Amino acid sequence: MAPLPLFYSSIAALDRNTHREARLAAVDKPYAFAAQAHVLPALTAEFVPGCRDMPILFLDEGGTFSPLFMVGMRPGESRFVDGEGRWRGHHAPAYLRRYPFIGGDVSAEQQIICVDGGYAGLQADAGERLFGEDGEPAEALQRVIGFVAEYAEAAKATAAFTAELKALDLFQTINIDIRAADGATSSYSGFSAISEERLNALPGETWLDLRRKGYLVPIHAHLISLANFTLLGERP
Repeated sequence: MAPLPLFYSSIAALDRNTHREARLAAVDKPYAFAAQAHVLPALTAEFVPGCRDMPILFLDEGGTFSPLFMVGMRPGESRFVDGEGRWRGHHAPAYLRRYPFIGGDVSAEQQIICVDGGYAGLQADAGERLFGEDGEPAEALQRVIGFVAEYAEAAKATAAFTAELKALDLFQTINIDIRAADGATSSYSGFSAISEERLNALPGETWLDLRRKGYLVPIHAHLISLANFTLLGERP
C-alpha cells in the first residue's frame, strides 16, 4: 500500500451524497499542520516568489528529481510557521495552500477531488457549504476544483522541467551547512542543485531551447535561492 502524501492522515473522495452537508470552515492555526516539516514540495511556477527567502533544492527519488523548499534547519522544525500557525514568509507554497484537498485519478482523462478526512475545518455546522441543495459543487468547492486542477497542471510542468535538466546532466549533489545566530549548526548531504558551471557550458542552441520553453527564469530563481541558507539560519 502506497504511503499517504505528506500531512494527510486519511484521504476520501468527495461525494455529493456522503458530503452533501459538509462545510469548509476556517481554522484558528491554518498552517500548524506544517510546523514540523523542514522541507516542502515545490512547483516550478513558484520558484520566483519562493526564491526571496527559501532555498530551493532537488531530491533524487529513484532517478526522478523533485524540487523542494527548505524551511527549517533540522527535521521536525519549520522556521516559517509561527506559534499561531501562520506563515511567516513571503510565499506560502502551493502544496500547503491546497491542503486539505488533493486530486485523485479515476482515469487518464478524469480526476476526482479528495479531502483529508482528519481535517479540523471539515464540519457539518459551520463554514461554506461544499455542495448545494441540488448536489452540485457550491462556490467554495468550485474554487477548490480550480486550484487542484491548476496544481496538477503545474506539477506536470514541473516534472517536464526536471526531466529536461536531468537529460542535460545539470544536477549535482551538494553538501549544505547552516549556522544559526546562536552558533548551532546543521549539515545535510544528498540534496541536488543545478550546476552553474554545467549550465554555462551548454551550447547556444540548448540555451535558446531552454529559453523558448520558459526554463531559464526558474533555473536562475533556483540559483538565487541558494543564498537563503544564511537567512534560514538567522530566522528565530
